[in-house]
Amino acid sequence: MTKIVSFTRVLNEDDIIEAFVRHHAGHVDEMLFLDNGSTDRTLEILQALREEGFPLKVFRNHAVSFDEIAVNSWGYLAASQLLAADWVGLLDADEFIATPDSAPLSTLLPPDALAVSMQLVNYGQVGGENPAEPVIPWRLRWRYAGETNVDKVIVRGSLPGLVAGAGNHGAFINGQPVPAPRLDGVWLAHYPRRSGWQVMQKWAAGRLKALAAGAAAGHFSEHYASPFETLRDKPGELLLNPGFLEQEFNKSLAVEAPLAYLGGDLAYYEPSDPRMKALSNFLHYTEQLARQHGRLLDESPEARALVEAWNTRRDFLF
Repeated sequence: MTKIVSFTRVLNEDDIIEAFVRHHAGHVDEMLFLDNGSTDRTLEILQALREEGFPLKVFRNHAVSFDEIAVNSWGYLAASQLLAADWVGLLDADEFIATPDSAPLSTLLPPDALAVSMQLVNYGQVGGENPAEPVIPWRLRWRYAGETNVDKVIVRGSLPGLVAGAGNHGAFINGQPVPAPRLDGVWLAHYPRRSGWQVMQKWAAGRLKALAAGAAAGHFSEHYASPFETLRDKPGELLLNPGFLEQEFNKSLAVEAPLAYLGGDLAYYEPSDPRMKALSNFLHYTEQLARQHGRLLDESPEARALVEAWNTRRDFLF
């Protein structure tokens, strides 16, 4: 029997995490989560799902900022060694596996491949969605018609020296990419934007998270840079724009192709105001980031000396 384990990093995903678990129970044998400091109901929902009987384990990350490659590689290693995975699916919480006729993923994995890839297909708001529908794949039924040219990988377990790439877009051994042919008819329904407010919070926290981890990690957040700068420098273009808040792309650029969602109704979802939630989540995150920076100064004389040197430095500007 082929055992598939998914690994997923989560941060404030209580609007989608229950649907993710219920859907993927039809494709994977066990789910491994690494929480990066959620302050919403994500952990509460995961605990309830575990008590309900879903096969999942949750770890907590202590760093507010982190090296994505190192974290993803740890997830692969933990799934391989702790959970004895034959295959490891590196998934984000807003990505849902779709297979032909909803066939179990295990029946489609080739016996001789080290890795396979799945195309990412972006779903989003086209206007007119029912915000009261709690199941995201039922609410967001339209996908962008163009090609994303972005794939995510599923990797055979226990490959010595494997490094999972940033974004889970590839895997490497000794610096060389592991061949990952695309699985025919299998794709990932991607729901990165569930509301305009949610995605603005995601841009801001994602950019700050990577910048706080240093220059090398900041490179992997470049897709957040432009929207973050718009939100920072020209907030009115987004916050005062009803079109942005209600619609991600026009229906003329999309096709109605809802995911065959396998999870059924939700039991633990609680509705909330997306505006208030986005602000609260962002302030909780930036507070954690500031507290961790302060703790670093308290515990590291070298860091304290560096900041004190910055505080006493004066550069003539003009």
